[in-house]
Amino acid sequence: MFYKKKYGLLAIATILSLLSTTKADASSFQRTSKQPLSNNTTVIALNQEAKAEFERGVKLYKEGDLKSAETAFRKAIELDSEFAEAYANLGSLLANQNNLPEAISQFENAVRLRPELAVLHYQLGVALYLENKRPEAVVSLTKARDLLKEQGKTEEAEKVEKAIEKIQAES
Repeated sequence: MFYKKKYGLLAIATILSLLSTTKADASSFQRTSKQPLSNNTTVIALNQEAKAEFERGVKLYKEGDLKSAETAFRKAIELDSEFAEAYANLGSLLANQNNLPEAISQFENAVRLRPELAVLHYQLGVALYLENKRPEAVVSLTKARDLLKEQGKTEEAEKVEKAIEKIQAES
């Protein structure tokens, strides 16, 4: 699901597609909003009920039942308040519904819990950009770029760098 408006460069990778799992690389940079991420990574949840709700939310999202998916992600967070991937998925779902203020809040929670994940910083940066908070977006995108470089993901880091440059040129 893509935003109803055209947003230019930062649509390069639509990482605001729903995360079915999160891993510490930027594989999602190459996905479109209709391509789910692979299921070959681990979801970090201490509470098995929360993990089950999370997985139910992913399934419901893929089936197009966004209202129920949102409820499932919120339930996963209620059951495990440290479940970063659930916050990220809820943020993605909300962003795809153009509810950027709440999406930003959810991405901030995810970043707070899993600051080592470049994709979370990138998601937050994109949402901030779409909300016309360019300076904050550059900060988040810069962190994503730096993490990608540390992980040896130079191609993805270069894409983020180009996005940063374009945002700075717009300001």
